[in-house]
Amino acid sequence: MTIVYNKRRGIVTIPIRHLVTFVAFLALCVTGVAGVYAQTPGSPSVEFPYTGNRAAVWIVAQFHTLLGAFILGAPIFVVMAEWLGYRKQDLRYDRMAKEVTKITVILFSLTALTGGLFIFVLLATYPQFTTWFINQFYLVFAVIYPLMFILGTIALYAYFYTWDAWKGERKGRHIALGVLLNLLCMATMFAINGPTSFMNTPVKEEGISPMEALAAATLWDKIANASWMPMNIHRIDGNIAFGGFVVGLIAAYMHMGAKNQEERAYYDWMGFAGNLIAVGAMLLQPFTGLLLAYQMCDYDFSFCQYMMVEQLSMFFEMQGAIVGLMFLGCNYYVWLSLRRIQGVEQVRMTILAPIVMVLFPPVAIWGLTTYWIPEPMSLAILVPMALAPFILGRFIPVTVSVHTVMKVGFLMVVVSDAIWLTPNGFAATEARMLDDLKLPESWDFLGKMPTKLGAIFSLVFATTINYILYGKAIRQGTIAWGKIDGISQFVLIFLAFTSIWAMGLMGAVRSLLRKFFHTYNLIPDFTAESFTPTLSYSAWLITGITVVFFIVVSVAVFVALRPVELKGREPEGSPVPAGTK
Repeated sequence: MTIVYNKRRGIVTIPIRHLVTFVAFLALCVTGVAGVYAQTPGSPSVEFPYTGNRAAVWIVAQFHTLLGAFILGAPIFVVMAEWLGYRKQDLRYDRMAKEVTKITVILFSLTALTGGLFIFVLLATYPQFTTWFINQFYLVFAVIYPLMFILGTIALYAYFYTWDAWKGERKGRHIALGVLLNLLCMATMFAINGPTSFMNTPVKEEGISPMEALAAATLWDKIANASWMPMNIHRIDGNIAFGGFVVGLIAAYMHMGAKNQEERAYYDWMGFAGNLIAVGAMLLQPFTGLLLAYQMCDYDFSFCQYMMVEQLSMFFEMQGAIVGLMFLGCNYYVWLSLRRIQGVEQVRMTILAPIVMVLFPPVAIWGLTTYWIPEPMSLAILVPMALAPFILGRFIPVTVSVHTVMKVGFLMVVVSDAIWLTPNGFAATEARMLDDLKLPESWDFLGKMPTKLGAIFSLVFATTINYILYGKAIRQGTIAWGKIDGISQFVLIFLAFTSIWAMGLMGAVRSLLRKFFHTYNLIPDFTAESFTPTLSYSAWLITGITVVFFIVVSVAVFVALRPVELKGREPEGSPVPAGTK
């Protein structure tokens, strides 16, 4: 049975089988919440074979989170693309937006199912805690979150199935529906982030016990806890970057399987567009992540020690390696892209750009060491330096080629990441570290937080310069879509993989910060699995989940985009001015 679109009446086509998604999700939520009240006091937990209870929850929760990150980030990407296509009258943007929406519809259903599975796994493995936790947020789990999810599902299917019907003069209406979809997705994320952040930073008051503070707290007090808004900001930024990188992954798959030059040209452009939006969001991620970490450390300073010095310090070493590889990958993709732009040899930039790139790490380290955050003097040093190539460069006649600037930028990305990865000592944790394993006193500044932050600023600055120069080359040169080096498609796949992996790693860090508590300082975890796992164990688990997610997305791409209709597309294989439509 199908509800069909009637042009005269304006009724929209929605296959009835898709409506099963949110009905099933509602049933799972109601059953799960009802299951809380069916729990008897002291009911035993289920013991999962092979994996154990914590790993079972970890696997389901992270897989659900990855799917959720995509379906929350993709609509933002899609509406931006549709608006750009409407504004520029460029059909490529509209096609890209519709193709990504097709994949989002498929993964949306799977997100709902894994969310219901997550509830049941929690009830089976940690029944007492789950009962207590859902009771604390009963209105969120039983009403607000399911309602937002159902409204979001209706908006998503309406958005997808009105795509062809609302064209021309009705396009603005369709874009407005996409904006509504994003607002509903954002509200859903904000609602579930309340209980999630509460587990790390529950309400507390000076002079009374945590349980007394909890008893006096309202539902809003529990939701708007210390890390709630920083987590919202970090996840919005992260979801946009994540969605962009997955779009790059989709484009790479389709580019490698393209049968003709027209298809290769389109998917080359799609990979470029996805990567550009992803990198723009990624440049902000270190700062929104630092905001979240700062807020959590302000809540309880022991979090900082546990993250940066003690049991989780090697997790942050791995984070530095993964993020550094992502920055290297982004810059390498730009380098490969330049090779298909005719006339790029004529594009030049002030010599101040590579000079500032080289000087930025030592100056940033000195400035942040001398004037640590939140001292405004550190920004008074770094901001003028970052703007110098754009302001003072106009008055300096000496210029260098785009290739020279990018080579220096690539080198400084490597140097900055090496600084980030330099530990304070060569041991698994700094707790009880022998003096012989620590850095020499004259070099111990490399292991300090101001140095790490200076390295992060340098990574962002070098990548920003390279992408600004890339944009300048695109505007001034002539680009041949579809002629990019084939290695670039593997770079896009690699960037998607590292993005997914980094999300899993930092999600594990945030959860493990609770130490031996289910909810920090409120509900202790007395199970045998209440310990901090090794980085090796965590990495294998995260890698396995990432591979499964890759397979699921690959299947969704195959189902949604094969076979591909060829009519109504513009030929884009021949070289054209980069700025033309």
